[in-house]
Amino acid sequence: MKCIICDSENTAKSIEHIVPESFGNKKYLMERSAICDNCNSRFSKFESKALSNSIFAVERARLAVPTKKGKNVKGKIGKFNVEGDKEFRKQHITLKGLEQKDLKNYGPERGTHQIRFESFDKSEVATSRFLLMLGIESIYTSKNEIYEKYDFSELKDYLTNKSNKDWGFITNQKNPLLFKNVTQGKMNKYLRSINCELKYNDEYETFISFQIRRCWNDN
Repeated sequence: MKCIICDSENTAKSIEHIVPESFGNKKYLMERSAICDNCNSRFSKFESKALSNSIFAVERARLAVPTKKGKNVKGKIGKFNVEGDKEFRKQHITLKGLEQKDLKNYGPERGTHQIRFESFDKSEVATSRFLLMLGIESIYTSKNEIYEKYDFSELKDYLTNKSNKDWGFITNQKNPLLFKNVTQGKMNKYLRSINCELKYNDEYETFISFQIRRCWNDN
């Protein structure tokens, strides 16, 4: 079978989780050999950086999402070392590197402060590749007719480091386009159970947009 990213023939034995196991996904998988071992190894490097050196690390720690190995989350953003609770209690985070000047807007009625985190610690490129990889894998698996319709060669060049062209992304709660679910039926219900929505928009015919929403439960 050909790898959907580099087009090499391969017999990879690894199983690719489309949404990372570190987000709680156990069922949404690619067919074996759809991603070759070389691409899988390359992608694991920027996935690891995206999950450990961005706001993903803070949210996974805050909501006590275990790592792929079942450990508590650890990450670093700027000067802060972030660690999730070892007993997986939600809303319990250990921060190292915190100083008094980092505490803002004290709320005396609840005894709370606000702490400002940078969203990314030199991990923007890794996060861009991670999100784009998640997008193309889910489109290929659940909306193959869309995958066949569009030319993803520029995206593949970017994911395989053949191109250094920047691929930006937006972190925004607003939804200016009408996005549709990538997955359907039982798989869509399963992803919602782990608080993840994958959506796409191709109404303009010249480009396709991808959106990932609600990856965590605030309860």
